[in-house]
Amino acid sequence: MLLVKRGAQTLATAHFHALTSFTLMPPIVSTPNSLFHSHFLLFSTKPNPDSQPKPPFIPSPSTTHPELKLLLYRKSKVGFNKLDDALLVFDQMLRLKSGLSVVDFNQLLTALVRMKEYSVAISMFRELRVLSIPADIVTFNTAIHSCCHLDTLDYAFSLLAGIIKSGWVPDAFTYNTLIKGLLSQDRPLEAGDLFNKLIRFQEIQPSVVTYNTIIDGLCKTSNTSMALKLLRKMEQIGLKPDVITYTSIIDSLCKERRVDHALVLVSEMTHKGISPNVITYNILLQGLCISSRWEDIELLLSEMGVRKISPDLHTYTILVDAHCKEGRTTDAEDVIAIMIQKGVPPDVITYTALMEGFCLRGNTDRALEVLNTMMSNGIAPNCYSYTILIDGLCKNRKLDEARNIFDKLASRGLQPNVKTYTTMIQGFCQEGLFEEAKVLLSEMETSGCLPNDVTYNTIIRACLLNKRYEEAAVLIENMRARKFSEDASSTSMVIDLLSIEEQDPSVLAFCKWFLQ
Repeated sequence: MLLVKRGAQTLATAHFHALTSFTLMPPIVSTPNSLFHSHFLLFSTKPNPDSQPKPPFIPSPSTTHPELKLLLYRKSKVGFNKLDDALLVFDQMLRLKSGLSVVDFNQLLTALVRMKEYSVAISMFRELRVLSIPADIVTFNTAIHSCCHLDTLDYAFSLLAGIIKSGWVPDAFTYNTLIKGLLSQDRPLEAGDLFNKLIRFQEIQPSVVTYNTIIDGLCKTSNTSMALKLLRKMEQIGLKPDVITYTSIIDSLCKERRVDHALVLVSEMTHKGISPNVITYNILLQGLCISSRWEDIELLLSEMGVRKISPDLHTYTILVDAHCKEGRTTDAEDVIAIMIQKGVPPDVITYTALMEGFCLRGNTDRALEVLNTMMSNGIAPNCYSYTILIDGLCKNRKLDEARNIFDKLASRGLQPNVKTYTTMIQGFCQEGLFEEAKVLLSEMETSGCLPNDVTYNTIIRACLLNKRYEEAAVLIENMRARKFSEDASSTSMVIDLLSIEEQDPSVLAFCKWFLQ
Protein backbone atom coordinates (compact mmCIF):
# COMPACT_ATOMS: atom_id res chain seq x y z
CA MET A 1 0.00 0.00 0.00
CA LEU A 2 0.98 3.61 -0.42
CA LEU A 3 2.29 5.33 2.67
CA VAL A 4 0.86 8.79 3.34
CA LYS A 5 2.99 11.31 5.19
CA ARG A 6 0.73 11.83 8.18
CA GLY A 7 2.49 14.98 9.24
CA ALA A 8 2.10 16.58 5.85
CA GLN A 9 -1.34 18.12 6.24
CA THR A 10 -0.07 21.65 5.65
CA LEU A 11 1.96 20.40 2.70
CA ALA A 12 -1.17 18.74 1.30
CA THR A 13 -3.09 21.99 1.63
CA ALA A 14 -0.32 24.02 0.01
CA HIS A 15 0.09 21.70 -2.92
CA PHE A 16 -3.57 20.78 -3.49
CA HIS A 17 -4.04 23.12 -6.45
CA ALA A 18 -0.71 22.01 -7.93
CA LEU A 19 -1.68 18.37 -7.62
CA THR A 20 -4.97 18.89 -9.43
CA SER A 21 -3.88 21.52 -11.93
CA PHE A 22 -4.80 19.50 -14.98
CA THR A 23 -7.99 20.17 -16.90
CA LEU A 24 -11.08 18.45 -15.54
CA MET A 25 -14.24 17.73 -17.48
CA PRO A 26 -17.28 19.98 -16.98
CA PRO A 27 -19.57 18.86 -14.15
CA ILE A 28 -21.66 15.81 -14.90
CA VAL A 29 -24.55 15.56 -12.48
CA SER A 30 -25.88 12.05 -12.23
CA THR A 31 -27.18 12.18 -8.68
CA PRO A 32 -30.93 12.63 -8.08
CA ASN A 33 -32.52 16.01 -8.84
CA SER A 34 -32.76 16.88 -5.18
CA LEU A 35 -31.23 15.52 -2.02
CA PHE A 36 -33.49 13.10 -0.26
CA HIS A 37 -34.28 13.29 3.38
CA SER A 38 -34.65 9.82 4.77
CA HIS A 39 -37.94 10.62 6.55
CA PHE A 40 -39.56 11.14 3.15
CA LEU A 41 -37.90 8.10 1.49
CA LEU A 42 -37.89 9.66 -1.96
CA PHE A 43 -35.96 6.73 -3.34
CA SER A 44 -38.37 4.12 -2.04
CA THR A 45 -41.31 2.67 -3.90
CA LYS A 46 -44.87 3.43 -2.86
CA PRO A 47 -46.03 1.18 0.00
CA ASN A 48 -48.39 -1.63 -0.79
CA PRO A 49 -51.55 -1.14 1.32
CA ASP A 50 -52.07 -4.91 1.37
CA SER A 51 -48.65 -5.49 2.91
CA GLN A 52 -48.15 -3.43 6.09
CA PRO A 53 -45.52 -5.44 8.05
CA LYS A 54 -41.88 -4.53 7.44
CA PRO A 55 -39.26 -7.20 6.77
CA PRO A 56 -38.14 -8.72 10.09
CA PHE A 57 -34.60 -7.28 9.96
CA ILE A 58 -35.75 -3.65 9.60
CA PRO A 59 -35.32 -1.88 12.93
CA SER A 60 -38.42 -0.72 14.77
CA PRO A 61 -38.59 2.46 16.89
CA SER A 62 -37.67 0.33 19.90
CA THR A 63 -34.53 -1.04 18.26
CA THR A 64 -31.50 -0.74 20.53
CA HIS A 65 -28.12 0.59 19.47
CA PRO A 66 -26.39 -2.83 19.73
CA GLU A 67 -29.01 -4.41 17.45
CA LEU A 68 -28.63 -1.66 14.88
CA LYS A 69 -24.85 -1.83 15.02
CA LEU A 70 -24.91 -5.59 14.44
CA LEU A 71 -27.27 -5.16 11.49
CA LEU A 72 -25.04 -2.47 9.94
CA TYR A 73 -21.94 -4.63 10.37
CA ARG A 74 -23.61 -7.54 8.58
CA LYS A 75 -25.05 -5.47 5.75
CA SER A 76 -21.76 -3.67 5.12
CA LYS A 77 -20.40 -7.06 4.01
CA VAL A 78 -23.19 -8.03 1.59
CA GLY A 79 -25.52 -5.07 1.10
CA PHE A 80 -29.28 -4.95 1.67
CA ASN A 81 -31.72 -7.00 -0.37
CA LYS A 82 -33.71 -3.89 -1.32
CA LEU A 83 -32.92 -0.20 -1.46
CA ASP A 84 -36.02 0.58 0.65
CA ASP A 85 -34.54 -1.46 3.50
CA ALA A 86 -31.33 0.61 3.49
CA LEU A 87 -33.31 3.85 3.52
CA LEU A 88 -35.49 2.69 6.40
CA VAL A 89 -32.36 1.83 8.36
CA PHE A 90 -30.97 5.29 7.63
CA ASP A 91 -34.20 6.83 8.89
CA GLN A 92 -33.89 4.91 12.14
CA MET A 93 -30.20 5.85 12.45
CA LEU A 94 -31.09 9.54 12.31
CA ARG A 95 -33.49 9.01 15.24
CA LEU A 96 -30.77 7.26 17.25
CA LYS A 97 -27.79 9.25 15.99
CA SER A 98 -26.70 10.45 19.42
CA GLY A 99 -25.58 6.94 20.23
CA LEU A 100 -24.06 6.05 16.85
CA SER A 101 -20.53 6.66 15.63
CA VAL A 102 -19.15 7.65 12.24
CA VAL A 103 -18.24 3.97 11.75
CA ASP A 104 -21.93 3.03 11.76
CA PHE A 105 -22.79 5.56 9.04
CA ASN A 106 -19.75 4.42 7.05
CA GLN A 107 -21.05 0.86 7.17
CA LEU A 108 -24.38 1.96 5.73
CA LEU A 109 -22.61 3.81 2.88
CA THR A 110 -20.48 0.73 2.26
CA ALA A 111 -23.62 -1.41 2.04
CA LEU A 112 -25.02 0.94 -0.63
CA VAL A 113 -21.79 0.70 -2.61
CA ARG A 114 -21.98 -3.09 -2.47
CA MET A 115 -25.48 -2.76 -3.92
CA LYS A 116 -24.03 -0.49 -6.66
CA GLU A 117 -26.40 2.28 -5.53
CA TYR A 118 -23.75 4.92 -6.12
CA SER A 119 -26.12 7.85 -6.68
CA VAL A 120 -27.95 7.09 -3.44
CA ALA A 121 -24.64 6.80 -1.56
CA ILE A 122 -23.60 10.26 -2.76
CA SER A 123 -26.99 11.75 -1.85
CA MET A 124 -26.81 10.16 1.59
CA PHE A 125 -23.26 11.49 2.05
CA ARG A 126 -24.51 14.98 1.19
CA GLU A 127 -27.35 14.71 3.70
CA LEU A 128 -24.91 13.62 6.40
CA ARG A 129 -22.93 16.78 5.72
CA VAL A 130 -26.06 18.96 5.78
CA LEU A 131 -27.09 17.44 9.14
CA SER A 132 -23.53 17.98 10.52
CA ILE A 133 -23.09 14.28 11.21
CA PRO A 134 -19.33 13.67 11.62
CA ALA A 135 -17.42 12.21 8.68
CA ASP A 136 -13.94 10.73 8.55
CA ILE A 137 -11.54 9.75 5.77
CA VAL A 138 -13.47 6.51 5.13
CA THR A 139 -16.71 8.46 4.63
CA PHE A 140 -15.06 10.75 2.09
CA ASN A 141 -13.31 7.88 0.33
CA THR A 142 -16.57 5.98 -0.03
CA ALA A 143 -18.19 9.05 -1.61
CA ILE A 144 -15.22 9.54 -3.96
CA HIS A 145 -15.42 5.88 -4.94
CA SER A 146 -19.11 6.33 -5.82
CA CYS A 147 -18.38 9.49 -7.83
CA CYS A 148 -15.79 7.69 -9.92
CA HIS A 149 -18.29 4.95 -10.74
CA LEU A 150 -20.71 7.64 -11.92
CA ASP A 151 -18.00 9.48 -13.90
CA THR A 152 -18.56 12.63 -11.83
CA LEU A 153 -14.88 13.37 -11.38
CA ASP A 154 -15.47 17.08 -10.85
CA TYR A 155 -17.32 16.30 -7.62
CA ALA A 156 -14.78 13.62 -6.66
CA PHE A 157 -11.96 16.17 -6.80
CA SER A 158 -14.02 18.68 -4.83
CA LEU A 159 -14.30 16.00 -2.14
CA LEU A 160 -10.50 15.72 -2.15
CA ALA A 161 -10.45 19.40 -1.18
CA GLY A 162 -13.17 18.68 1.38
CA ILE A 163 -10.99 16.04 3.04
CA ILE A 164 -8.21 18.57 3.60
CA LYS A 165 -10.58 21.31 4.78
CA SER A 166 -12.10 18.87 7.30
CA GLY A 167 -8.71 18.26 8.85
CA TRP A 168 -8.11 14.81 7.40
CA VAL A 169 -5.22 13.68 5.20
CA PRO A 170 -5.96 11.89 1.91
CA ASP A 171 -4.68 8.33 2.02
CA ALA A 172 -3.70 5.62 -0.45
CA PHE A 173 -7.29 4.69 -1.21
CA THR A 174 -8.18 8.32 -1.96
CA TYR A 175 -5.49 8.78 -4.58
CA ASN A 176 -5.76 5.30 -6.06
CA THR A 177 -9.50 5.81 -6.54
CA LEU A 178 -9.03 9.19 -8.24
CA ILE A 179 -6.34 7.79 -10.53
CA LYS A 180 -8.61 4.86 -11.44
CA GLY A 181 -11.40 7.33 -12.13
CA LEU A 182 -9.24 9.28 -14.57
CA LEU A 183 -8.12 6.11 -16.29
CA SER A 184 -11.69 4.81 -16.58
CA GLN A 185 -12.54 7.98 -18.53
CA ASP A 186 -9.62 7.35 -20.90
CA ARG A 187 -7.54 10.17 -19.47
CA PRO A 188 -4.20 8.39 -18.91
CA LEU A 189 -2.05 11.48 -19.31
CA GLU A 190 -3.90 13.26 -16.50
CA ALA A 191 -3.71 10.14 -14.32
CA GLY A 192 0.04 9.94 -14.90
CA ASP A 193 0.39 13.66 -14.27
CA LEU A 194 -1.43 13.37 -10.94
CA PHE A 195 0.68 10.37 -9.93
CA ASN A 196 3.96 12.13 -10.80
CA LYS A 197 2.94 15.25 -8.85
CA LEU A 198 2.01 13.18 -5.82
CA ILE A 199 5.47 11.64 -5.82
CA ARG A 200 7.21 14.96 -6.54
CA PHE A 201 5.49 16.66 -3.59
CA GLN A 202 6.12 13.58 -1.45
CA GLU A 203 2.44 13.14 -0.69
CA ILE A 204 2.81 9.40 -1.24
CA GLN A 205 5.48 6.79 -1.56
CA PRO A 206 5.15 4.74 -4.77
CA SER A 207 4.06 1.12 -4.44
CA VAL A 208 3.47 -1.85 -6.73
CA VAL A 209 -0.29 -1.48 -6.19
CA THR A 210 -0.33 2.09 -7.48
CA TYR A 211 1.92 1.32 -10.43
CA ASN A 212 -0.29 -1.65 -11.28
CA THR A 213 -3.36 0.59 -11.18
CA ILE A 214 -1.87 3.04 -13.65
CA ILE A 215 -0.32 0.37 -15.89
CA ASP A 216 -3.63 -1.50 -16.10
CA GLY A 217 -5.45 1.70 -16.99
CA LEU A 218 -2.88 2.58 -19.64
CA CYS A 219 -3.17 -0.87 -21.18
CA LYS A 220 -6.96 -0.73 -21.23
CA THR A 221 -6.76 2.55 -23.14
CA SER A 222 -4.21 1.15 -25.64
CA ASN A 223 -1.27 3.12 -24.23
CA THR A 224 0.99 0.07 -24.12
CA SER A 225 4.22 2.00 -24.76
CA MET A 226 3.58 4.24 -21.74
CA ALA A 227 2.82 1.15 -19.66
CA LEU A 228 6.14 -0.41 -20.66
CA LYS A 229 7.96 2.79 -19.67
CA LEU A 230 6.32 2.66 -16.25
CA LEU A 231 7.39 -0.98 -15.91
CA ARG A 232 11.01 0.06 -16.49
CA LYS A 233 10.62 3.00 -14.09
CA MET A 234 9.44 0.61 -11.37
CA GLU A 235 12.60 -1.41 -11.78
CA GLN A 236 14.77 1.72 -11.73
CA ILE A 237 13.44 2.84 -8.35
CA GLY A 238 13.73 -0.64 -6.87
CA LEU A 239 10.10 -1.76 -7.00
CA LYS A 240 9.65 -5.36 -8.10
CA PRO A 241 6.79 -5.83 -10.61
CA ASP A 242 4.48 -8.76 -9.92
CA VAL A 243 2.42 -11.10 -12.09
CA ILE A 244 -0.39 -8.51 -12.28
CA THR A 245 2.01 -5.90 -13.69
CA TYR A 246 3.28 -8.20 -16.43
CA THR A 247 -0.09 -9.75 -17.24
CA SER A 248 -1.69 -6.34 -17.90
CA ILE A 249 1.02 -5.47 -20.43
CA ILE A 250 1.03 -8.94 -21.99
CA ASP A 251 -2.72 -8.67 -22.52
CA SER A 252 -2.33 -5.29 -24.22
CA LEU A 253 0.45 -6.57 -26.47
CA CYS A 254 -1.61 -9.58 -27.54
CA LYS A 255 -4.59 -7.37 -28.36
CA GLU A 256 -2.27 -5.33 -30.58
CA ARG A 257 -1.21 -8.56 -32.35
CA ARG A 258 2.29 -8.24 -30.89
CA VAL A 259 2.36 -11.79 -29.57
CA ASP A 260 6.13 -12.20 -30.02
CA HIS A 261 6.72 -9.15 -27.80
CA ALA A 262 4.34 -10.68 -25.26
CA LEU A 263 6.28 -13.97 -25.31
CA VAL A 264 9.53 -12.08 -24.70
CA LEU A 265 7.93 -10.39 -21.70
CA VAL A 266 6.79 -13.77 -20.34
CA SER A 267 10.34 -15.07 -20.69
CA GLU A 268 11.60 -11.97 -18.86
CA MET A 269 9.21 -12.37 -15.96
CA THR A 270 10.02 -16.06 -15.49
CA HIS A 271 13.75 -15.29 -15.49
CA LYS A 272 13.08 -12.80 -12.70
CA GLY A 273 11.31 -15.44 -10.65
CA ILE A 274 7.76 -14.21 -11.34
CA SER A 275 5.58 -17.16 -12.33
CA PRO A 276 2.81 -16.64 -14.92
CA ASN A 277 -0.63 -17.77 -13.76
CA VAL A 278 -3.53 -19.30 -15.68
CA ILE A 279 -4.77 -15.81 -16.63
CA THR A 280 -1.40 -14.98 -18.19
CA TYR A 281 -1.41 -18.23 -20.16
CA ASN A 282 -5.00 -17.74 -21.32
CA ILE A 283 -4.11 -14.30 -22.68
CA LEU A 284 -1.12 -15.72 -24.55
CA LEU A 285 -3.19 -18.65 -25.79
CA GLN A 286 -5.83 -16.28 -27.17
CA GLY A 287 -3.15 -14.26 -28.94
CA LEU A 288 -1.57 -17.35 -30.49
CA CYS A 289 -4.96 -18.73 -31.55
CA ILE A 290 -5.87 -15.49 -33.33
CA SER A 291 -2.64 -15.86 -35.32
CA SER A 292 -3.21 -19.62 -35.89
CA ARG A 293 0.19 -20.45 -34.41
CA TRP A 294 -0.68 -24.04 -33.52
CA GLU A 295 2.89 -25.24 -32.91
CA ASP A 296 3.39 -22.47 -30.36
CA ILE A 297 -0.01 -23.30 -28.85
CA GLU A 298 1.13 -26.89 -28.27
CA LEU A 299 4.34 -25.64 -26.63
CA LEU A 300 2.40 -23.25 -24.43
CA LEU A 301 0.00 -25.98 -23.27
CA SER A 302 2.98 -28.25 -22.53
CA GLU A 303 4.60 -25.47 -20.50
CA MET A 304 1.41 -25.11 -18.47
CA GLY A 305 1.59 -28.82 -17.71
CA VAL A 306 5.23 -28.59 -16.63
CA ARG A 307 4.40 -25.69 -14.33
CA LYS A 308 1.39 -27.63 -12.99
CA ILE A 309 -1.02 -24.86 -14.00
CA SER A 310 -4.35 -26.53 -14.75
CA PRO A 311 -6.38 -25.20 -17.70
CA ASP A 312 -9.64 -23.61 -16.63
CA LEU A 313 -12.97 -23.13 -18.41
CA HIS A 314 -11.65 -20.11 -20.28
CA THR A 315 -8.59 -22.05 -21.50
CA TYR A 316 -10.71 -24.81 -22.99
CA THR A 317 -13.23 -22.39 -24.49
CA ILE A 318 -10.44 -20.47 -26.26
CA LEU A 319 -9.28 -23.74 -27.84
CA VAL A 320 -12.80 -24.78 -28.85
CA ASP A 321 -13.40 -21.40 -30.47
CA ALA A 322 -10.05 -21.44 -32.28
CA HIS A 323 -10.61 -24.94 -33.70
CA CYS A 324 -14.14 -24.02 -34.83
CA LYS A 325 -13.01 -20.85 -36.58
CA GLU A 326 -10.63 -22.98 -38.64
CA GLY A 327 -13.35 -25.52 -39.47
CA ARG A 328 -12.00 -28.24 -37.18
CA THR A 329 -15.20 -29.07 -35.35
CA THR A 330 -14.04 -32.63 -34.61
CA ASP A 331 -11.00 -31.28 -32.74
CA ALA A 332 -13.30 -28.84 -30.92
CA GLU A 333 -15.54 -31.72 -29.82
CA ASP A 334 -12.44 -33.58 -28.61
CA VAL A 335 -11.50 -30.57 -26.45
CA ILE A 336 -15.00 -30.54 -24.95
CA ALA A 337 -14.74 -34.25 -24.20
CA ILE A 338 -11.42 -33.66 -22.41
CA MET A 339 -12.76 -30.78 -20.35
CA ILE A 340 -15.76 -32.85 -19.22
CA GLN A 341 -13.40 -35.68 -18.31
CA LYS A 342 -11.28 -33.22 -16.28
CA GLY A 343 -14.33 -32.02 -14.38
CA VAL A 344 -14.61 -28.66 -16.17
CA PRO A 345 -18.14 -28.62 -17.67
CA PRO A 346 -18.68 -26.43 -20.76
CA ASP A 347 -20.79 -23.30 -20.38
CA VAL A 348 -23.01 -21.36 -22.80
CA ILE A 349 -19.98 -19.67 -24.39
CA THR A 350 -18.26 -23.00 -25.08
CA TYR A 351 -21.35 -24.55 -26.64
CA THR A 352 -22.12 -21.44 -28.67
CA ALA A 353 -18.59 -21.49 -30.09
CA LEU A 354 -19.17 -25.10 -31.20
CA MET A 355 -22.54 -24.16 -32.71
CA GLU A 356 -20.85 -21.39 -34.67
CA GLY A 357 -18.25 -23.85 -35.93
CA PHE A 358 -20.91 -26.15 -37.35
CA CYS A 359 -22.80 -23.19 -38.86
CA LEU A 360 -19.62 -22.00 -40.58
CA ARG A 361 -19.33 -25.43 -42.18
CA GLY A 362 -22.97 -25.33 -43.26
CA ASN A 363 -23.90 -28.15 -40.91
CA THR A 364 -26.89 -26.52 -39.21
CA ASP A 365 -28.34 -29.90 -38.19
CA ARG A 366 -25.34 -30.52 -35.93
CA ALA A 367 -25.59 -26.95 -34.63
CA LEU A 368 -29.19 -27.67 -33.61
CA GLU A 369 -28.03 -30.87 -31.90
CA VAL A 370 -25.50 -28.85 -29.89
CA LEU A 371 -28.30 -26.45 -28.91
CA ASN A 372 -30.41 -29.36 -27.67
CA THR A 373 -27.44 -30.85 -25.80
CA MET A 374 -26.83 -27.53 -24.10
CA MET A 375 -30.43 -27.27 -22.99
CA SER A 376 -30.56 -30.89 -21.82
CA ASN A 377 -27.53 -30.15 -19.63
CA GLY A 378 -29.44 -27.33 -17.96
CA ILE A 379 -27.59 -24.53 -19.75
CA ALA A 380 -29.91 -21.87 -21.18
CA PRO A 381 -28.83 -20.53 -24.59
CA ASN A 382 -28.53 -16.74 -24.67
CA CYS A 383 -29.48 -14.26 -27.37
CA TYR A 384 -26.04 -14.59 -28.99
CA SER A 385 -26.45 -18.38 -29.21
CA TYR A 386 -29.73 -18.02 -31.08
CA THR A 387 -28.35 -15.24 -33.29
CA ILE A 388 -25.49 -17.53 -34.37
CA LEU A 389 -28.00 -20.26 -35.22
CA ILE A 390 -30.36 -17.89 -37.07
CA ASP A 391 -27.42 -16.58 -39.09
CA GLY A 392 -26.29 -20.09 -39.98
CA LEU A 393 -29.79 -21.13 -41.06
CA CYS A 394 -30.27 -17.98 -43.16
CA LYS A 395 -26.95 -18.43 -44.93
CA ASN A 396 -27.86 -22.04 -45.68
CA ARG A 397 -31.21 -20.99 -47.18
CA LYS A 398 -33.30 -22.35 -44.31
CA LEU A 399 -35.25 -19.16 -43.77
CA ASP A 400 -38.40 -20.80 -42.39
CA GLU A 401 -36.44 -22.53 -39.63
CA ALA A 402 -34.60 -19.30 -38.85
CA ARG A 403 -37.84 -17.32 -38.63
CA ASN A 404 -39.39 -19.99 -36.42
CA ILE A 405 -36.51 -19.71 -33.94
CA PHE A 406 -36.61 -15.91 -34.11
CA ASP A 407 -40.37 -15.82 -33.39
CA LYS A 408 -39.95 -18.03 -30.31
CA LEU A 409 -37.29 -15.88 -28.63
CA ALA A 410 -39.84 -13.88 -26.63
CA SER A 411 -41.45 -17.07 -25.28
CA ARG A 412 -37.99 -18.10 -24.08
CA GLY A 413 -37.64 -14.86 -22.15
CA LEU A 414 -35.16 -13.33 -24.60
CA GLN A 415 -35.40 -9.95 -26.33
CA PRO A 416 -33.77 -9.89 -29.79
CA ASN A 417 -30.96 -7.34 -29.97
CA VAL A 418 -29.81 -5.26 -32.94
CA LYS A 419 -27.55 -8.09 -34.14
CA THR A 420 -30.42 -10.60 -34.04
CA TYR A 421 -32.82 -8.31 -35.91
CA THR A 422 -30.19 -7.41 -38.50
CA THR A 423 -29.36 -11.08 -39.08
CA MET A 424 -33.02 -11.88 -39.71
CA ILE A 425 -33.40 -8.85 -42.01
CA GLN A 426 -30.34 -10.01 -43.96
CA GLY A 427 -32.00 -13.41 -44.32
CA PHE A 428 -35.15 -11.85 -45.80
CA CYS A 429 -33.16 -9.62 -48.14
CA GLN A 430 -31.08 -12.57 -49.34
CA GLU A 431 -34.26 -14.39 -50.35
CA GLY A 432 -35.68 -11.31 -52.06
CA LEU A 433 -38.37 -10.86 -49.41
CA PHE A 434 -38.02 -7.10 -49.24
CA GLU A 435 -41.48 -6.41 -47.82
CA GLU A 436 -40.87 -8.84 -44.92
CA ALA A 437 -37.56 -7.13 -44.26
CA LYS A 438 -39.29 -3.74 -44.10
CA VAL A 439 -41.94 -5.06 -41.71
CA LEU A 440 -39.24 -6.46 -39.42
CA LEU A 441 -37.37 -3.15 -39.52
CA SER A 442 -40.56 -1.43 -38.38
CA GLU A 443 -41.12 -4.03 -35.63
CA MET A 444 -37.53 -3.54 -34.54
CA GLU A 445 -37.97 0.19 -33.95
CA THR A 446 -41.38 -0.32 -32.28
CA SER A 447 -39.80 -2.72 -29.79
CA GLY A 448 -37.27 -0.04 -28.82
CA CYS A 449 -34.30 -1.73 -30.52
CA LEU A 450 -32.83 0.94 -32.78
CA PRO A 451 -31.18 -0.17 -36.05
CA ASN A 452 -27.47 0.47 -36.53
CA ASP A 453 -25.41 1.19 -39.63
CA VAL A 454 -25.25 -2.50 -40.58
CA THR A 455 -29.05 -2.78 -40.42
CA TYR A 456 -29.55 0.28 -42.60
CA ASN A 457 -26.95 -0.68 -45.18
CA THR A 458 -28.40 -4.18 -45.43
CA ILE A 459 -31.89 -3.00 -46.30
CA ILE A 460 -30.63 -0.11 -48.46
CA ARG A 461 -28.76 -2.57 -50.65
CA ALA A 462 -31.97 -4.60 -50.91
CA CYS A 463 -33.81 -1.46 -52.05
CA LEU A 464 -31.20 -0.82 -54.72
CA LEU A 465 -31.34 -4.39 -55.97
CA ASN A 466 -35.13 -4.09 -56.23
CA LYS A 467 -34.84 -0.67 -57.98
CA ARG A 468 -36.78 1.01 -55.18
CA TYR A 469 -34.75 4.19 -55.23
CA GLU A 470 -37.23 6.46 -53.44
CA GLU A 471 -37.40 4.08 -50.49
CA ALA A 472 -33.62 3.80 -50.50
CA ALA A 473 -33.36 7.59 -50.39
CA VAL A 474 -35.69 7.77 -47.36
CA LEU A 475 -33.68 5.10 -45.52
CA ILE A 476 -30.42 6.86 -46.36
CA GLU A 477 -31.75 10.13 -44.98
CA ASN A 478 -32.87 8.36 -41.78
CA MET A 479 -29.49 6.69 -41.47
CA ARG A 480 -27.59 9.95 -41.97
CA ALA A 481 -29.84 11.71 -39.47
CA ARG A 482 -28.69 9.15 -36.89
CA LYS A 483 -25.03 9.86 -37.73
CA PHE A 484 -24.49 6.58 -39.58
CA SER A 485 -22.89 6.43 -43.00
CA GLU A 486 -23.03 4.19 -46.04
CA ASP A 487 -20.58 1.32 -46.16
CA ALA A 488 -18.36 0.40 -49.10
CA SER A 489 -20.84 -2.14 -50.50
CA SER A 490 -23.72 0.36 -50.63
CA THR A 491 -21.55 3.05 -52.23
CA SER A 492 -20.19 0.57 -54.78
CA MET A 493 -23.73 -0.40 -55.80
CA VAL A 494 -24.63 3.25 -56.42
CA ILE A 495 -21.50 3.77 -58.52
CA ASP A 496 -22.39 0.67 -60.54
CA LEU A 497 -25.90 2.08 -61.08
CA LEU A 498 -24.44 5.33 -62.30
CA SER A 499 -22.39 3.59 -64.96
CA ILE A 500 -25.00 1.03 -66.03
CA GLU A 501 -28.25 3.00 -66.02
CA GLU A 502 -27.11 6.55 -66.62
CA GLN A 503 -29.74 6.89 -69.34
CA ASP A 504 -32.56 6.73 -66.75
CA PRO A 505 -33.06 10.30 -65.40
CA SER A 506 -34.55 9.12 -62.07
CA VAL A 507 -31.63 6.78 -61.42
CA LEU A 508 -29.16 9.45 -62.43
CA ALA A 509 -30.82 11.95 -60.07
CA PHE A 510 -30.72 9.46 -57.19
CA CYS A 511 -27.06 8.63 -57.77
CA LYS A 512 -26.04 12.28 -57.91
CA TRP A 513 -28.03 12.98 -54.72
CA PHE A 514 -26.38 10.03 -52.98
CA LEU A 515 -22.83 10.97 -53.97
CA GLN A 516 -23.08 14.70 -53.29
